[in-house]
Amino acid sequence: MDAIIKEAAADLPFFKNSGGGVTLSGGDPLLFPEFTLEITKRLKAEKIHVGLETSCFQKWEKIEPLLPYVDLFLVDIKSLNPQKHKDVLGWQLKPILQNIETLIKSNANIRIHLPIIPGFNNSTEDFEAYVSYLGKFAKNLTGIDVLPYHVYGEAKYSALNSYDTYKFKDIGQIPGKDLWPLINSLKKTGVPNLTVGGLVGIGGDGHKKSFKKEVVL
Repeated sequence: MDAIIKEAAADLPFFKNSGGGVTLSGGDPLLFPEFTLEITKRLKAEKIHVGLETSCFQKWEKIEPLLPYVDLFLVDIKSLNPQKHKDVLGWQLKPILQNIETLIKSNANIRIHLPIIPGFNNSTEDFEAYVSYLGKFAKNLTGIDVLPYHVYGEAKYSALNSYDTYKFKDIGQIPGKDLWPLINSLKKTGVPNLTVGGLVGIGGDGHKKSFKKEVVL
């Protein structure tokens, strides 16, 4: 851990100029709550901005101690259908939503990631569920990132001579226009910041100008 803190602290001048910092990702850092708590404490002692990317699937008593040290929680919501969430992802949805809502009540900074996967959570019903749920907390969120499925993994599997085992090889990239119903509805909730693909102005099918016009608020 000492080497991690030393490396991060060496970049502090860049963080100060850019507004950046260190984001703990994975996997899920909350699977290692003791390590995550210790490293966030040490990063904050160096005055480094700390982000935590997580599914929020953990007991609240493991999350609460992080509140003084994590500047931004980046939380994935992969589905709001409890049964589909359990069947496909393998764990319950309810604890995740409870933790998100408790973070909100604790005045934590939260940014929601919505990975949109063809055939899994890109239906009208899925979009409506996202808008209905997140709309209740729009003013309490730092922002929402709509993350459409992409095909970058195909090249990696091919390079490893494992393309035949790639489970998503027959799933195409989501056209940007297919996301308009979700994007426009989320905008109407009043969420303060909304991006597509994590990059303001970039759409899944290359329509940069139209996405920039509609997404930058």
